[in-house]
Amino acid sequence: MLYGALFLVAGASLLAITYGLVANGTGNAAKPIVVGKQSGTSVALPALPTFARGSTAVAASVPKGASVIYEQKTAGPKTVVQVQAYAGQVNATFSRLTAAHARELVALQNRANSQIADVKRSQLGTLLTRSGLALAIMALASIGLGWVMAGRALRPVRTMSSRARGISERNLHERLALDGPDDELKELGDTFDGLLARLEAAFESQRRFVANASHELRTPITLERALVEVALSDPNASVESLRETCRRVLVSSEQQERLIEALLTLARSQRGLEQRAPVNLRELTAEVVRSTPSNGVRVDATLGAAETTGDSAMVERLVANLVENAVRYNEPDGWVTAWTGSRDGDPTLEVSNSGPVVKPEQVKELVKPFSRLDRNGSAAARNADAQQGLGLGLSIAQAIADAHHAELTTAPRPEGGLMVTVRFPADC
Repeated sequence: MLYGALFLVAGASLLAITYGLVANGTGNAAKPIVVGKQSGTSVALPALPTFARGSTAVAASVPKGASVIYEQKTAGPKTVVQVQAYAGQVNATFSRLTAAHARELVALQNRANSQIADVKRSQLGTLLTRSGLALAIMALASIGLGWVMAGRALRPVRTMSSRARGISERNLHERLALDGPDDELKELGDTFDGLLARLEAAFESQRRFVANASHELRTPITLERALVEVALSDPNASVESLRETCRRVLVSSEQQERLIEALLTLARSQRGLEQRAPVNLRELTAEVVRSTPSNGVRVDATLGAAETTGDSAMVERLVANLVENAVRYNEPDGWVTAWTGSRDGDPTLEVSNSGPVVKPEQVKELVKPFSRLDRNGSAAARNADAQQGLGLGLSIAQAIADAHHAELTTAPRPEGGLMVTVRFPADC
């Protein structure tokens, strides 16, 4: 309907312009040719006669000093007779015209002008009527054609709408999957499919996170309940056995506390930063290295100037997670190095360690919540403390890096262990 209305307005404008050009293109009356005057009345003379050779008759009044040439066409050669008129000469034919003849000529001219005007009005009316009829027919045709073409053009939109209405959190795997030419609507459908893919990945990650968190929280709670039930079911339990049970329950509670704190840190870092302040990576890293238990692992630090902006507590948690993971997932006589400095103008933190060999395909899994490094039996036996890991260290570090718009990369070392690099933007 919109396209038809626009066509109708454009056609009406074109018709108005055409009508105006035709109506004003010619004069309203024929202009008479005035060749003489009699008693103040303009008259139009008949065609000049053809003179014979040697004739002295004059066929029209000629102004003084004018020269008139008359030609006569015969079977023979052309004969040209030039007549020189002088002032005061009057044509014999003009002298016979009376005032009545002049009035008759004027009346004839007026009737001719009236007839011409009538014919012109009739032609203009016919033009307007037929053009308006043609415009109405074309307007209806344009509305119908516009309806068909608009329906064909908007068909992908209806398809997207119907399919999008059927997609919810339970079937995010479905896609719009539009086919057809690569136009704007196809691009919109592909963009929506990409959005659905990202939402599916986010929902799946959230489900996995909730399931893993529930499992991690349920395990120590079940252990605590079992310890308490065993202690209460023993009628001969001594004070020392009860104290041992309480110590074990306390250790399990501490593990729950660490897990809950880690989950809160992860959730807070995923919300982004509420405020920014100057952060000195060199000082934070030095403090973390001094306060982290080494468990027999050699920890070296090469710290250069590296300053950025962000949340100091969250950045400290990032550094602590990387150093603690490097110490925990290591060999008994292994080593850990922490380095800070500037690379290409960006403040950078790098933590490397020795340890078991990590396969390249395992690296991406390490930054997911509750993902732990696979070990063989000997490595696990040599480092029993590694079993206390929650599997949230690298995922929390990744979330904190994302909140600071930093780039965290994890690369396996060929001889074993990992090298984790966090590169903060220079304008962070």
